[in-house]
Amino acid sequence: MRRCTERSIVIYDPHPHISIFREFAGYSVGVLVEEDDEEDNTEYLKSLDPKDWRTNDHYAVLNLKKARYRASDDEVRKHYRKLVLKHHPDKRRARGEAVKDESHDYFTCITQAIEILGNPTKRNAYDSVDPFLVDETIPTVPEIKRDFFGTLTPIFIEIARWSKRQPAPFLGHKDTPLHLVHRFYDFWDTYETTKDFSFLDEEDKDKGEDRETRRYIERQNRADRARRKAEEHKRIHQLVDLAREHDPRLIAAAKVAKQAREAKKQERLQAQQRRREEEEERARAEAAAEEASRAASEERRRAEAERLRKEKDVVKAIWKKEKKLLRSLCVDRFDHFIEPSQSSNPALSPGEIRVQTLQNMDLLCTALSHLELAELNRQLEAAADPKASFEVWQQEVDSSTVLFILIQQLTVSHGSVQCSIRGDYRTWISRVRKATEAPGLRPDTKTDNDANGQSGSSSKSKWTFEMSQILIKAVNLFPAGTQKRWEVIAAYVNQHAKGVTVTGKEALRQAKELRNDEGTMKQETNLKAFDNFASNVRESEATKSVTITDKLEADSIRPWTVSEQRSLERALRQYPQVPGEPPAERWQRIADFVGTRTRKECMLRYKDLAEQIRQKRAAMAAAGVEVKK
Repeated sequence: MRRCTERSIVIYDPHPHISIFREFAGYSVGVLVEEDDEEDNTEYLKSLDPKDWRTNDHYAVLNLKKARYRASDDEVRKHYRKLVLKHHPDKRRARGEAVKDESHDYFTCITQAIEILGNPTKRNAYDSVDPFLVDETIPTVPEIKRDFFGTLTPIFIEIARWSKRQPAPFLGHKDTPLHLVHRFYDFWDTYETTKDFSFLDEEDKDKGEDRETRRYIERQNRADRARRKAEEHKRIHQLVDLAREHDPRLIAAAKVAKQAREAKKQERLQAQQRRREEEEERARAEAAAEEASRAASEERRRAEAERLRKEKDVVKAIWKKEKKLLRSLCVDRFDHFIEPSQSSNPALSPGEIRVQTLQNMDLLCTALSHLELAELNRQLEAAADPKASFEVWQQEVDSSTVLFILIQQLTVSHGSVQCSIRGDYRTWISRVRKATEAPGLRPDTKTDNDANGQSGSSSKSKWTFEMSQILIKAVNLFPAGTQKRWEVIAAYVNQHAKGVTVTGKEALRQAKELRNDEGTMKQETNLKAFDNFASNVRESEATKSVTITDKLEADSIRPWTVSEQRSLERALRQYPQVPGEPPAERWQRIADFVGTRTRKECMLRYKDLAEQIRQKRAAMAAAGVEVKK
């Protein structure tokens, strides 16, 4: 057998965790009591003042200074019996010691100690405020940072034995799982103490002289205990908040969580950057495609403009040739039609006839197209004699005079767009000629409306031709779905038709009648056009002496396409009005962006749209409809 070597045995105090577990398990702490037994506390007992027994360390009096609350009731009684045998006045007298006054002898302190520690209720009250064990000071931040677990673990172990809920969790160590750490702080956030602060009562209710006095003392004591208990809870919560704030485990977890959030944020920012780059790339591609489409459209427009220019040059050359031929026929061949004109009107002098012929020649060159002018020249050349040629001439002059007056007065409707006659006069001449084919424009035509004009109801006669035109425009301007549509339409008619007032029901009834009697409406339109023509002819006898030397100069009105309208809206948003910048420069940039329109056309289109919106809002406001800004 191998010989065992001798080793020294080191006795050490158990860790606080182990001690508390032993206490909960019911292990005896006799070792601590035995250590107290070895001490002699006679000098300490003699130094005590029996009158000031509240400030005494009662555990030290019974020689249980180390064991304190861990000492069992049997150990307390055992130590008390030992002290009685040793320090009782009779025992001391038997040993020859002088005992003067037993009421002021230190043995009274032993009696007070056993009265407190021998009674479970009083002992619990004393342990709650044990001034020689309980340290109510909160450690400082430097102390906690220097040794977090070493500083706070003993404090939480001491507080844990007074928790209302048991078992209480411990602080743990640096490797404690995070969920246990959170459970620890959740427990201490709802901590409730079982401490009894009755030992600190200033007065004993049993010393009251009567019942009312005792009740008063008890109320005062309860209030003081509640205050001390609230202060205890406040102190514990401050300690818990301080521990949570400087807990290295929570700090590390917060750092990891922050890094995770930062990583997630960076990932989100990178994703947003990628999406932004993709959108910019897509926008550049769309802009390039749009630019290419616009360039192609511009090229087609230029090609079309070039083709039209060439056609116009050809037409202009033909028109110039035919005009020269007409002048040659009228002036050189027929001598201004002097002879036939004097035959029809002897009062005219040759000079007046020459002036009138030149005026009519300018009128025909203005009103007729190159083909019509060529046809007139052909008819004049084919005439058998000057009289026949004068009849052809006079018929064409009368027709052109009528058409020219109609061009200045009529408004021709195409679809839902009302177009004033300010464009290409030849185009309007052809349209007016088609309109004059209607029976209502013939002076010798009688219509049913003329015969039955007096038979209509008072409501129908209220609607004039101009009001019907305004009603049609309002119906197109305010489509179905508009709030209080017919009241808004009626308000629009009232604003634009002077001297009349219609309601929404009347506007609805008239619209239905117009829809059901579209043919009659066209006939009334033709009649109205002829009436305007006739009145202007009567009022314009003086026009015979006016020399028509200038052509009608006006730009052709081209309707705006959907793409042009969108380009205009985009340009208005992209080029806002800059303070100090001339408006002409802004509209020039807008026209360059649109590409197919001039600066003047863009400005007129903007004003037209603004006026339409203003009229629409005014009508809606007059009808009591809330207008959105």
